[in-house]
Amino acid sequence: MTTRKLVPTGDSRVRLFQVFDDAGKLIGTDEEPIPTPEEANEATIRSRMAPLLAASVAHQALPSPTVAQTAAQRQRDTRLTVALTKLALGQLDATDGT
Repeated sequence: MTTRKLVPTGDSRVRLFQVFDDAGKLIGTDEEPIPTPEEANEATIRSRMAPLLAASVAHQALPSPTVAQTAAQRQRDTRLTVALTKLALGQLDATDGT
C-alpha cells in the first residue's frame, strides 16, 4: 500500500504529491490537475442531478401521490430544471438553485 503526501508547489493548476511505499521510502511523485471553478461547479451540478432524476422517476411510478409528495416533487423538478438550464447555457459560475 502506498501513501501520498501533498507537496506545496505554488502552481494553482496542479497538486503535486510525493508517493511513499509501506516502509516510508519515496517511490515517486503524482500530479492531479486542479479543476477550474467552472469545472468544479459543473461536476457539482451533475452530481446533484442524478438523485433528482431518480426521485422524479420514483414519483411518476406512484399510483396516487399525496399533495405533500407532489409539492416536494415540484421543488425537486424545479432544481433539476435549473441544473439542466445552467449546463445547457454554460452558466457555471455558481451552483445555487440546483
